[in-house]
Amino acid sequence: MANNRICIAAYDELYVLDLDKVIYFQADDHYTHVYYFADKPFMVPFGLSRIQAAILEAGEPANYIIRLGRKHIVNTRRVFRISTIRESLFLTDDAGNNAVIHVPKNALRTLIDFLRPQQPPLT
Repeated sequence: MANNRICIAAYDELYVLDLDKVIYFQADDHYTHVYYFADKPFMVPFGLSRIQAAILEAGEPANYIIRLGRKHIVNTRRVFRISTIRESLFLTDDAGNNAVIHVPKNALRTLIDFLRPQQPPLT
């Protein structure tokens, strides 16, 4: 995987986030929690929309990072199970550590459509 990083400045600080290592982002009012499995989550002083804008500015290399509803942005390369019944998204890292986040059904269905390979029409 290429090293896809975003940089976001605030006041006299610069935050550098490695998108390949991020499992997901979770909104917390005007802040965002960043979840890497290797470390404990940390908070950045930006809303989720500012994180999303920085990812979109990164362009094509970050097209595997998508927004799910109002509270989450996820790394789709880390998804291993989606349960619309439980409204749960299961994520994993390279070492086999797992995380579960609760996401509304409609957002999970959007994710399923995004991840599902295009099926050729039946003839």
